[in-house]
Amino acid sequence: MIGPLGECLVQVMAWLCQFPGNFCLYFRSYRLFRTILFVGLLLCYCEFVHYYVVLFQCTWPQLNNDMFDRTLPPKFHPLRVMVIADTHLLGKHGHWFDRLRREWQMERAFQTSMLIHSPDVVFVLGDLLDEGKWCSDSQFQDHVKRFQKMFSTSQNTDMYVVVGNHDIGFHYAMTPHKERRFEKAFNAPSVKMLRIRDNIFVLVNSMTLEGDGCSLCQDAVSKLQEVSQQLRCAQDPLKSSSSHNVCHQWEQFTYTKPILLQHYPMFRTSDIDCDTPDAAPLDEKDTPFKPKWDCLSQAATEQMFGLLDPRLVISAHTHHGCYRLHKGSVPEWTIPSFNWRNKNNPSFLLATISNDNYAVKRCLMPRETTVIALYIIWGLLILLTLPFPRRIIKFNTDKAH
Repeated sequence: MIGPLGECLVQVMAWLCQFPGNFCLYFRSYRLFRTILFVGLLLCYCEFVHYYVVLFQCTWPQLNNDMFDRTLPPKFHPLRVMVIADTHLLGKHGHWFDRLRREWQMERAFQTSMLIHSPDVVFVLGDLLDEGKWCSDSQFQDHVKRFQKMFSTSQNTDMYVVVGNHDIGFHYAMTPHKERRFEKAFNAPSVKMLRIRDNIFVLVNSMTLEGDGCSLCQDAVSKLQEVSQQLRCAQDPLKSSSSHNVCHQWEQFTYTKPILLQHYPMFRTSDIDCDTPDAAPLDEKDTPFKPKWDCLSQAATEQMFGLLDPRLVISAHTHHGCYRLHKGSVPEWTIPSFNWRNKNNPSFLLATISNDNYAVKRCLMPRETTVIALYIIWGLLILLTLPFPRRIIKFNTDKAH
């Protein structure tokens, strides 16, 4: 005899066997069922699958001398870094639907990339918030929680943040309180040096490089000079071992030219020479840049190169992409906004970095216009299915004679 469990399994198997036929019957006979199915598939593709289709096309860049021993533990492999910027989480002044839509897009793009690429480190180059310079402390904490939820990472991925002008204000609106609350929330002081797998990164608050001697500016320049001294001591170990200099106060480490990360780009007159796929539109490229507003001043740029002697500069702020070479063939990558509210074709950087080499690749994200076109085309196709006549299938139960 078959017990209750056996009868249940028989019913389940019978339902599974009948499912294809019943599905086809409902699909052919009921317009509402057909429409709900098509709309569900459209939403699933545009809001989930399309991100995987696009982001799978971007792979980690390979170093020219990629000869490291792959049998070694991951900590001895080149560092895999992802860089994003200008997420601009909306506050109370933004429209609720705009906020909902943009935050969904950014979260899906970021979490999809985390799943596909699994970087060791993520850098966010400022303007995390759109209204950080205006909001109250309670509103600021709400923004922080939203950001941390959207851009959460696994325990194998570290995240470091650089402050931007929308987070604490341009130089004229910057205050110690706003700087301190951002630093506390994101562990982002005005100047920070990181050593990760024998690679050195220097993160800088661009708004403190005004050069007018303000208290926040003086503190940042003092920290930059200290970082510069540490780098010089690491570069000359014999000198650092002497008791007649300041080098003995710092821990010795292996020197390599640092990578500079900041919100403002280095000084340039405009985006006229930028020709990356995510560069500014043609009608904006020749718009003159205002130093200390659109980019660092020429004096601050020379000061940064003199103090740090970086091998690579990565910046943001303009909402458009750019690649250019400075004196001494030092490259600078400017990355656009990660928010579709600011750009139709956002992108981010993937970088593979060792202590003597690096390779950078720009990863394009789904285009807003492509997603809209998919909705329009698929929507029209769904509408075309509505006039189909309702087909009721009748089964002949008469026995054949």
